[in-house]
Amino acid sequence: METSTAAMMMDHHHRAAPSLSAEEKRRIERVARCVARDRDGGDLTEKLLLRLLGLTRNARRWGFLAPDHPLHPYYLQQKVSERCRILRPRHTAAAADR
Repeated sequence: METSTAAMMMDHHHRAAPSLSAEEKRRIERVARCVARDRDGGDLTEKLLLRLLGLTRNARRWGFLAPDHPLHPYYLQQKVSERCRILRPRHTAAAADR
């Protein structure tokens, strides 16, 4: 049953996210990296960015921040991935020798 749920979720993400241009991908990854690096988990930065999105109405460029946007799942994936990378302890040569 877990496999079918996981498969359905993967299928949903593949259908929900249209193909990304290289520029869109870079922009989303940059914002996700910036948000993930905030000490509060990015909540404040994300709220500010969403507020700016509402003021500028530039949904074509920044719409992925909105939860109902087709590229939002990719943004979330990048944000979580970056947060995990930040939190993961770095392996040093001394730790590898142990």
